[in-house]
Amino acid sequence: MKRWHKIVLGTSGVIAALIACGWLLPSTQQVERQTIIRATPKAVFPLIATLKRWPEWTAWTVDRFPDLVIRFEGPDTGPGAIMVASGKSSGDGTVTITHADVASGIHYTLDFSHGTQLFDGAISMSPQGDDLAMTWKLTADLGANPFKRWAGLAMGALMGTDMAIGLEKLRKRVEHSP
Repeated sequence: MKRWHKIVLGTSGVIAALIACGWLLPSTQQVERQTIIRATPKAVFPLIATLKRWPEWTAWTVDRFPDLVIRFEGPDTGPGAIMVASGKSSGDGTVTITHADVASGIHYTLDFSHGTQLFDGAISMSPQGDDLAMTWKLTADLGANPFKRWAGLAMGALMGTDMAIGLEKLRKRVEHSP
């Protein structure tokens, strides 16, 4: 009985410590990836501001997730454009463009799994001579939930890789288009 009691007490202590440490972790996480594209903002803007064109360059495509179903709502481009994606292997998510400017880029929200996690996103463009510095940024507010804060530590590895792939595909798409 004493041994069982020690095991339960020890397990409870570890769980309590993990929860307490979770509250000490940051309540927001941000992932940012960058690339340089030899192009003008005018050449890149239609690809980022038109959600129907995201499958041409993002990492989130039916090639990667064969069961992915995508539908679009609202205007074709700019604020109010919505992309709803769902699939067993990809999960469910909704991207909504909230701001678009041909000179600087777009801002959007990403609602993953019907409100389970919300992200603020931006794909910004900054001219640098003949080149264009592209920055893709995602920020998540993890709130007070210690489990979300622990999960937030993996955000860079999970989302950052896909963002870097997307930026590289965007670069190739723009630089090799006629």
